[in-house]
Amino acid sequence: MSDANDIKAMAEKAGEQAKNIWLAGLGAYGKALDEAHDQYEKVSGQINEQIEKVKSSTTTETNRLFDELVAKGKTLETDTQSKFSEVKEKTSSELEERLNQVKSNLTFPSMGSSSNVESQLAEISTKLDLVISALSTETKPAVKKATAKKASSATAAKPAKTEAPKAAAKPAAVKTEAPKAAAKPAVTVKTASSN
Repeated sequence: MSDANDIKAMAEKAGEQAKNIWLAGLGAYGKALDEAHDQYEKVSGQINEQIEKVKSSTTTETNRLFDELVAKGKTLETDTQSKFSEVKEKTSSELEERLNQVKSNLTFPSMGSSSNVESQLAEISTKLDLVISALSTETKPAVKKATAKKASSATAAKPAKTEAPKAAAKPAAVKTEAPKAAAKPAVTVKTASSN
């Protein structure tokens, strides 16, 4: 039986060695896992440090770049405002100049003083009345007699340059309402030209 005990002891010893081999392998695996974990932590820490450095340098760089862009924007704004002001002033002065030119083209030359204008209106009114009286038919003889004195005094004060042949043959009649005659010369002249 000793052989059986020897085999049993050898089997126990072989089982023990197999268990130890298995435990050694498990220990090696555990040790490798721990070392990998340590390496991971170490590398992870370094990566985190690098990330933080990059973040801080990027933040610093970003802030610097942002500040440069803000400064450039302020410069452009100032330049643009000054150029806008120059263009605005130039355009404004050109516009005023053009408006003054248009105004001067639209204004009529002055006819002189008011007394000169009044005398010109009186002369035109007298001539118009002479033309009207020459063309009109005799409808109111009493009015013609009363106004004949006014017309003769107006024509005597100013020599007639050219009168129509009919006006010389008939006595000149002046209307009593001279402003109305001056106010409607276009209608009267139109009527005279149509006759």
